[in-house]
Amino acid sequence: MDILVVGGGVVGAGLVQRLADWPLLAGGRVAVADRNPERAWQLSEKHGSPVTVGSLDDSADIVVLATASGSQARLARRFLSRGRVMLSTSDSMTDVKRLLGMNEAAQRQDTLVVAGVGMAPGLSDVLAVRAAAELDRVTEVHVAKFGTGGPACARQHHRALSSLALEWRGGWKQRPGGSGRELCWFPSPVDAADCYRAALPDPMLLVRKFSRADRITARMAATRRDRFSSWLPMLRSPHPEGKLGAVRVEVRGQRGQEWTGEILGASAPPGTVTAAVLMSAIELIAAGRVHQMGAVGLAEVVDAAEFLGVLEGQGVVCEEFAGA
Repeated sequence: MDILVVGGGVVGAGLVQRLADWPLLAGGRVAVADRNPERAWQLSEKHGSPVTVGSLDDSADIVVLATASGSQARLARRFLSRGRVMLSTSDSMTDVKRLLGMNEAAQRQDTLVVAGVGMAPGLSDVLAVRAAAELDRVTEVHVAKFGTGGPACARQHHRALSSLALEWRGGWKQRPGGSGRELCWFPSPVDAADCYRAALPDPMLLVRKFSRADRITARMAATRRDRFSSWLPMLRSPHPEGKLGAVRVEVRGQRGQEWTGEILGASAPPGTVTAAVLMSAIELIAAGRVHQMGAVGLAEVVDAAEFLGVLEGQGVVCEEFAGA
């Protein structure tokens, strides 16, 4: 299997490290393409064979788009014409909408495009499906995330907080970014954080699995300074690598005649989680556990329980809130 990783930042470098140690890659290679050739060379020299410096013209069985959010739909069109399986990490609403819009083209090419393969969206969608398995009827799905994976992720976080949020309430509704303050409890060591509406693509993907739900929302953690400065250029350079991170998914509905809810989550640096999610998806594709063609979300092509088991093998353990 040959894999092309486009983008050598925090997420791309983390995935390359996992692929370099992957026994099933034997005989294949990992090509790294980055607009900064020096970064690609550094990854190649660090890991040696089978990691090489690649380009966008390289042939590959799987293409991983790990560039900045907002640029991935354009790249995806380039690879789609070659019939490549693509995994996109973007959490940009524009990217996700355009990627899902490639469904007919992907089916004609008999290939697969998976949008939102990251911490949120991605892991959050799979957690929602896993939580929903404990209910007879789902009425609400609420996602919250904490932290950023790297400079590009921090800039997208900044843009999302000042943009219109999209929510599902039996139909699509727009809400101002930075509104809807809610105190959310994440797995330790993150614990409690104020979360706000933002331009997040999670509802666009979740509604494909929960079209009968009354409400689907997504929020991100932010400080007061984040909120009030979101309309301005970033006041300081983002941290080169994400620190703490977490995702939390709450699914509400009925079990029998009882109204109840399930809360699942995970805590780890977002870049680490995204690399682990990508690696788990690649493992399942290589094992022939993914058969669907077209443009879809991650939760549509993997079995939730199986995926979370593979993800645990990558070092990301999901937790369930059992109550106080």
